[in-house]
Amino acid sequence: MVLGIWKYIIIVMYNTKMMKAFITLLLTIFSSTLCFSQETIDLKVVPFEILNQNFYIDQVFDVRQDIHLGVIKNSSDEKVKLYFKDSTSTTIMKFISNALPKTTNKIPIDLKITNLVVKEAQTSIEHMTARVYIELYFYAKSGEELYKIAHYEKKLFPLSDLTEIRETHEQRIRASLENCLRSFIANKNAENPANTNLIKDNISSDESILKAFVPLGKWFNLLTFRRVIDRTNEGWQIAYTGFSDSNIDLIIPFEIAFSQFRAKPDVLENRGYSSIDSYVLGFGFNGYIKMIPGFYIDLGINAPIGMEVLRDLTNKRSNNFMIGLGASQGVKIIPWEDFGIVIGASLFQRLQTSKIETRNFGFELEIGFNF
Repeated sequence: MVLGIWKYIIIVMYNTKMMKAFITLLLTIFSSTLCFSQETIDLKVVPFEILNQNFYIDQVFDVRQDIHLGVIKNSSDEKVKLYFKDSTSTTIMKFISNALPKTTNKIPIDLKITNLVVKEAQTSIEHMTARVYIELYFYAKSGEELYKIAHYEKKLFPLSDLTEIRETHEQRIRASLENCLRSFIANKNAENPANTNLIKDNISSDESILKAFVPLGKWFNLLTFRRVIDRTNEGWQIAYTGFSDSNIDLIIPFEIAFSQFRAKPDVLENRGYSSIDSYVLGFGFNGYIKMIPGFYIDLGINAPIGMEVLRDLTNKRSNNFMIGLGASQGVKIIPWEDFGIVIGASLFQRLQTSKIETRNFGFELEIGFNF
């Protein structure tokens, strides 16, 4: 009995040690993953000239909640967080001091960073957009707000230029900072036109317009299969859709689709044909309205072009070129933005040069995936 108890205790201790070792291994792997899940940049010391200014930036405060600059893709095509090598306040202070060095005979001004976001995203079928958004507040040493400004700095790149995108993020940050400083100076010079390039001791506050931050739209690639039923036909459609997401603007997607339809038996009997098959390429103008994340209203105008192949009761074949004009109204649901299923449904109305029906309407059920 006693031996059995000791055997049980030894097994528990052994398993406990194994469990601790396993947990330690997991923590080590997780910590290593965290260490390699970030990338750092620094601002190059490229001086820019600001002449005859009687102020300097005394302190820079970074009041952002997230201290990283954004999420980008590294050289291994992995998503990583981007940071400055030093703190954001230190890095920006070092950059600005080259243009506005501290001296005792000038007016000290403090700078507060409320937003600084680096973003890169596919924004069209063949382009990436790299963008920096910065939001700055200028304060007198008394605490009075002098000026506020937000600025976007962006550039369009081909999809293949991922290396150049990564290497030029710091250029866009530098350009944004310089733009904000020059905007502040230009505003004060406009208030004191007789004192060009001077900010006076009795500097006053300014209610400047602050651009709201608008996220850079994520690019969606959708490959979907649609089951189509109308008054006279049943068929299917395969479609590719690409679009850049937006929370505020009308989304204009790029879409190309191929459809095949077959006339219903009762239609064939009434029209005196043994078979009627239609092959259609779809082109048109669609607009998505984003209601909530993952849920879109789909409104479209399209001009389908295709061929109608008809066989009469003697199996004689004839072809009919079809062109039409249609409209559609529906919904599209994309639950997961990175990868996952797509579900949709819509109604459509169409005028077409068909041999069996020139006016038509029906509905589509859609399923597919985004990538």
